[in-house]
Amino acid sequence: MKKCNFLSFFIIFTLIANIVIAQDKMPSREDRIYSLSVIWKEMQYNFAFPEKLQTANTDSLYRAYLPKIEQVKNNYEYYRTLCSFMAHFNEAHTRIYVSNRPDDLPPLKTTNFGEKIIVSNVAKSMVDKIPLGSEIIKINDIPVVEYLCDSVFQYIAASTAHWKFDKAVTEMLYGEPNSTVNITIKTPKGEERDVQMIRDYNSNLNKYVWTDTTQTPPVNIKILNGNIGYIQLPTFVGSYIDTINHVFNKYLPQLRNCKGLIIDIRGNRGGTDEAWNNIAFHLIANQQFQTKGKWFSKKYVPTYKMWGQFDSRFKDYYSGMAMEEIKHSPYVNNLNDSLKLHLPLVIISGQYVGSATEDFLILMKETGRALAIGEPSVGCVGEPMFTSLPGGYEVLICAKKYVNPDGSQPNDTGVLPDIEVKRDYNAYLKGKDNMLEFAITVLNNGIEKKYNYH
Repeated sequence: MKKCNFLSFFIIFTLIANIVIAQDKMPSREDRIYSLSVIWKEMQYNFAFPEKLQTANTDSLYRAYLPKIEQVKNNYEYYRTLCSFMAHFNEAHTRIYVSNRPDDLPPLKTTNFGEKIIVSNVAKSMVDKIPLGSEIIKINDIPVVEYLCDSVFQYIAASTAHWKFDKAVTEMLYGEPNSTVNITIKTPKGEERDVQMIRDYNSNLNKYVWTDTTQTPPVNIKILNGNIGYIQLPTFVGSYIDTINHVFNKYLPQLRNCKGLIIDIRGNRGGTDEAWNNIAFHLIANQQFQTKGKWFSKKYVPTYKMWGQFDSRFKDYYSGMAMEEIKHSPYVNNLNDSLKLHLPLVIISGQYVGSATEDFLILMKETGRALAIGEPSVGCVGEPMFTSLPGGYEVLICAKKYVNPDGSQPNDTGVLPDIEVKRDYNAYLKGKDNMLEFAITVLNNGIEKKYNYH
C-alpha cells in the first residue's frame, strides 16, 4: 500500500512538473508564428466588432508583429508581445490568457480613486515602509500616470478609457521575474518615501504574508440599520453557484421583512449568468423577462463575399462587416409571486464590474427593477470564445456583442449608473464607504415608484 501511494505521488509530481516546465519553456519559432497566425485568422472570422478590425488594420498589424514574434528572447517577452498585439483591438474580452504567467510583481496590491493610485495591500514585512492607503506617486522616478501611459497601456485590452486606466493600475508593477522596481509613495501622513522592491511574489508565494488577510466570501448578506437588506456579490464564478444560492435562500425570510434592499456588485468581474439567475427570479415580478437590446455575432458566407465585390446588396459580406442577430428565449420565472422580494432596490456598481455582472446590471436597469448608483462598469458585455495555443497559452476573442435598444453599445461607455457616486479617498482612509452610505440614504428617503418593485 505504501509503495502504491509513493508511486501515485511520483506520477502526480512528475505530471505537475512537466506542465510547469512546458509553460516556462518558450514555444519554438514555428509555434510562435503559428500562434500569431491562428489569432489573426480567428479574429477575422469570429470577432464581434468588425469595425475595430478595420481601425486596427489587422493585416498590416499581423505583418508588423511577425518579426517581433520571431525575435523575442524568452517567454516573458513573448507573452508581452502577444498582449500588445491583442490590445490594439480595444476589447476587454479579447486578450491572451496563460495560467502560469511568465511575468511577476512585488508583494504589493494597488487600486485607484480616479487618478489617485494607492496601496491596498502589502506584505506584512514591508508595511512599516509602505503603510496601507499610501499614494503611489512615481514608478522608477517617472510620475505614475505618465508611467502608465508610456509603459503599461500598450498591453491592456480595454474598450473604455476608465477600464484601461483601472486595469493598468492593477498591472503596473508586473515585469520580468526577479527584476527590481523603484516606487515613490506618499504615506497617509504626507511623508514621501522611496522604496525598492523585487518582482518575486508569484515565485515565492509561501514567503510573503499579506497585511490585510481579510477573505471576502462569494456572497455576504446582512441587515443594516435594522431594516435594510444588504447583499454583497463579489463574484459570479461558476464554482460558487451553489454557495450563492444556498446563502441567498437562507436569508430570504429576513430580507422579506426589510423595507429596502441593496445589492453591492462592486469588484465583481463576472463569471456566469447562472450565478445570478436565482436572485433575479426573486426580484423581478414578471413571469417572463429578458433584456431589451439585441445580441449579434459575425456572419460569414463565402458566396456572398464573392458576390459582394460586384453587388452592393452583399457589400457587408465583402467588407467583413456582416452580422447576424442571435436570439435568446426569455427567462421563464415560475416562482410564486408570494415568494418574491417586493422591495425597493438599489444596486451599487462601478469599478471592476464586468462581463456576467454587467448582464445582471443591464437586466435590472432595463426591466426598471433597480436604481443603479456608483460609477460606470468596465464595458465588457459579450461572450468570449477560447482557442488553445502552443505553450499553455489561450486567446480569448469576443464572439458576441450586445447593442442597446437605441443602437448604442455598452462596451463604448460601460453600463452607466442612474446616479453617479464616486469613491471617496478620504472616506476610505477613515474606514468609511461613501457609496454604501449614499445607497442607504436613497432608501431611507424613498425611491420613486417608477422602479418596478411591486
